[in-house]
Amino acid sequence: MFTMNVAQPTREPPVPDERVGRPRDDRLHRAILDATRDLLTAGSYAELSMESVAARAGVGKKTLYRRWSSKAPLVAEAVLEAYGGSGSFPVAETGDICADLRAWLKEHVAFLAAPPNAALVRALVAAAAARPGDGEDLYRQLSAPQLTGLTARLGSAVEAGHLRPDADIDAVATAIVGTMLFHALTQLSTSRFDGLLDALLQGVAVA
Repeated sequence: MFTMNVAQPTREPPVPDERVGRPRDDRLHRAILDATRDLLTAGSYAELSMESVAARAGVGKKTLYRRWSSKAPLVAEAVLEAYGGSGSFPVAETGDICADLRAWLKEHVAFLAAPPNAALVRALVAAAAARPGDGEDLYRQLSAPQLTGLTARLGSAVEAGHLRPDADIDAVATAIVGTMLFHALTQLSTSRFDGLLDALLQGVAVA
């Protein structure tokens, strides 16, 4: 829900639009990403348009297209910034692979507990389904870093002798990320995560 801001004497001046040849204005860039997140949390990916983002940010539509070819990569960057710029949380290395993966999942669930964050992730899923090219961009920027972190941690568990050498760690990582996304879409009970990890890791554990 948006509220009307009453003009104050100390408010910042309007964000300047850019012109060709000028260096990127970081304040303008942040304003565009903020506007994107505001619109997504109030509406949906389908309702979002480059025109609506430009209007809310107070910039020209051409300014957006200088940075993003379509709304999908714009949405991806907006969510990446909400994640702190990394697109993922690091996977701990405590020596207990199950505990480390459980902690990683809990961090993501805590992030998704905030309704605006869950709305942003749902928008990403919609963006990935909207156009194949955009889906590839979103995978590269969002899913790939998370899968890389998980497969690296699973790989170290294989090297440590905690998981079988022939374990399909790519499949395990994909199943974990898929479950996390399913939680974002359906608010699946987090108690299911323990059962998922037990089933996955028992299947690849050293006998």
